[in-house]
Amino acid sequence: MTTTNWSIAPEERTLATLTHLSGLAGYLIPLGGVLVPIIIWIVKSESQVISSIAKQALVLNLVVFLVGAASVLLLLTCVLIPLVPVIWWLLALAAIALPIVGAIKASEGEYYRYPLVGIGPS
Repeated sequence: MTTTNWSIAPEERTLATLTHLSGLAGYLIPLGGVLVPIIIWIVKSESQVISSIAKQALVLNLVVFLVGAASVLLLLTCVLIPLVPVIWWLLALAAIALPIVGAIKASEGEYYRYPLVGIGPS
């Protein structure tokens, strides 16, 4: 289940949308996909919704990096080399699509929980 019945207050929707998209900052700024969500998480720690979205963006980027790095080990095998491009395409799709879907949902006032790595406001 990727959506919940948590809602985002109208005054937080813009920041929630930008927080989802903050994970994409790594494509423009080195380490931006990790640093920007951490900064938002620290600055907006009083907002449960914004801080949990920032945590999701951070966790998603860390998981994508770790799985991508681990898949490099598959290049050392002869049998699993064809699997590596498939893994990389799936990781790229998840790393780009999930923040965009989350941003769209946030702009509509819905809290979006990323599959597998998502958390809800606590």
